[in-house]
Amino acid sequence: MTEHYTSSDATNTSTVRADVWPEALDVAYEIHRAMVEGNFSAYVWWYIRRAYGPIKEDGTISKRGYCMGQFSKFIRPGFVRIDATKNPTYNVYVSAYKKDNSVVIVAVNRSTDAKTLSFSIPNSGIATWSRYVTSGTKNLNKDPELKTPSHTEQVALDPQSATTSTRSPAADKPNPPV
Repeated sequence: MTEHYTSSDATNTSTVRADVWPEALDVAYEIHRAMVEGNFSAYVWWYIRRAYGPIKEDGTISKRGYCMGQFSKFIRPGFVRIDATKNPTYNVYVSAYKKDNSVVIVAVNRSTDAKTLSFSIPNSGIATWSRYVTSGTKNLNKDPELKTPSHTEQVALDPQSATTSTRSPAADKPNPPV
């Protein structure tokens, strides 16, 4: 990978470039493309603390940083990318990752409309999913947990948002009857 970053065409100079929405969502879309299209094993941002970076000059997290966090907070060392339909509907992009029995699914909705997707994880049994959303008004906000009785999760995607769904090992199949 060579040095580059997603650009913002913000005309309001009083707005920190990294906080312009929905342009900041391009970071999540770029990471998706790097992982899925480019088959990257890592995504590195050169300057962490800059007016256009994940952390602003004052030390607070920018919208770009929250978009990056949709991946970096949940996809940790040892996770591998697994097969997922990369573009299940217009302007929605999905990637999935797994380590042991933990699963992370990141969906980037670039559309101005809300979308609903179904994710199917074969042989997963009853599962509890945690969901986190970054949008124009949310910063990695945790939605209520969703307990699914089967291997399918339905997730509502806010317009112009990144949503990460996680399932941890504690949510594995129930113990077999004795």
